[in-house]
Amino acid sequence: MKNEEMIMRILDDIQEAVILINENEEIIFLNNSASNILNIPKEKVLHTKVTDTITDTRLHIVLKTGIPELDRIQNLGKKVIVTSRFPIKNENGEIIGAAAIFRDVTSIQKLAEEVTNLRELESLLRAIIDSTYDAISVADEEGRIVMVNKAYTKVTGLSPKEVVGKLASYDIAEGHESMHIKCAREKEPILNVKTKLSTNKKEVLINVNPIFVKGEFKGSVGVIHDISEIERLIRELEATKRLLKKDQAKYDFEDITCESEIMKNVVFQAKKAANTNVNILLYGEPGSGKEILAQAIHNYSKRRNEPFVSVNLLLLDEKKQLEILFENKENLFLRADNGTLFIDNTYLMSPKVQELILEYLNEGSIYYKKKKIVSNAKIIFATPENLKELMSLGKFSRELYYKISVVTIEVPPLRERREDIPKMAMQILHILNQKHEKVVFNISEDAMNILKEYDWPGNIRELENVLDRALMNLSQSDTMITSRHLPDLKVNENGKNKLNGTLKEILEQYEKYIIIETLKEFQGNKTATAKKLGLTVRNLYYKLEKLGLK
Repeated sequence: MKNEEMIMRILDDIQEAVILINENEEIIFLNNSASNILNIPKEKVLHTKVTDTITDTRLHIVLKTGIPELDRIQNLGKKVIVTSRFPIKNENGEIIGAAAIFRDVTSIQKLAEEVTNLRELESLLRAIIDSTYDAISVADEEGRIVMVNKAYTKVTGLSPKEVVGKLASYDIAEGHESMHIKCAREKEPILNVKTKLSTNKKEVLINVNPIFVKGEFKGSVGVIHDISEIERLIRELEATKRLLKKDQAKYDFEDITCESEIMKNVVFQAKKAANTNVNILLYGEPGSGKEILAQAIHNYSKRRNEPFVSVNLLLLDEKKQLEILFENKENLFLRADNGTLFIDNTYLMSPKVQELILEYLNEGSIYYKKKKIVSNAKIIFATPENLKELMSLGKFSRELYYKISVVTIEVPPLRERREDIPKMAMQILHILNQKHEKVVFNISEDAMNILKEYDWPGNIRELENVLDRALMNLSQSDTMITSRHLPDLKVNENGKNKLNGTLKEILEQYEKYIIIETLKEFQGNKTATAKKLGLTVRNLYYKLEKLGLK
């Protein structure tokens, strides 16, 4: 089953209602819960304009403005829902759709209104609240917890013995006072508090409503809705979409910093190669800017108005490589027809894929599963590993290597082009200013000297990360990055970079290295990688997302 199909099935079966629209305001997904809550059949609304189908929708507004609308209460006739709407963006920050996630909270509101005597109706209330998946806690007029349901323990990790009978003077949410105490003091509803639990860091939505009996305040009922799983699924869906990037190249040669002679030579070679139909091999360390160079080559060529399609083989096993490149109706070769196909981490290409790529380069077409794939795509290969060495070890096809290495451009690491660092750092700073909504005008001379002297094992990506961290260290009044804002970038006597950052950051760097190397060993097979590392596949996926490898 394809990852995207699996995610869609999960979204279709969850209790929360989900609606997705594309950039044309057309409904492309409506799950069962949404169909039931809105009382509209799925088959009749798919591919229709959301404004023509759903009354009082604001998805089209979120699509246009890009501004999320979180945790809004909305009345749908006799129903009351809590809804969040937000734009869906690709990795370039472009809005490609919008999503709404909502839940029918009518029964919970009715519960708070109808319960008139907590103690007399405790057994009935227990049966009701234990049947919901949301965590519910009930407090008396003094703010003492008198009841929690089973879901409360599951969501928060706190058992009834730990909380029942105790004053809610502490709160399970980070950065907030007790919602029950606040409700008892103000005797007003406290709605839509989105936060993380201090017990397990889950993302939740908290609502607390006062309970009045004949006009007299008798306590409050709190509902904690666990939204961490929904947000994780949305992130996985976005990650799947990012895997097949939007078919366009946004970088030109003007975007590439080349103050150094070595980079001027790289750009010269790349421009010459761009005006030919010969396939290109880019060789360079991770983070050295190979994809940016590939995009510039495409935009400089006669194919500039045709698609630029990119795929990274780092986390793909042979089955997934074959599926993406050749099996889908919109396989990458057909999508890149007359344009450019960029294949990153070529050294991880499986033997079967190597065989089919060689067939394409020789014949201009591919026979796969009794189907003929014809394409006029130019391929730009990229690798951080020396393919010639891998070929000599029998780990890469000799025929394919000689076919793709006719034009080989070596992209130098940042430590070999130090003259480029000042201008590149300022370009990155401009982008980060927009990201963090800051106005930082410059980098001081002492800070720039540190940047120029450092060896940058992580290349441009590491430079971006260092400047990002530096911006986070600035106060609101600072308008310049100085050496005191930079993390420790010193080198030891042997010229090798010291371990940088806190113990947690160093351990994460090493963990990331181990996972990447193990994935390489098993050619992207995540099941085998998880087994080798003593992890469950689910835990491996969690670590991949946490470490930015998805």
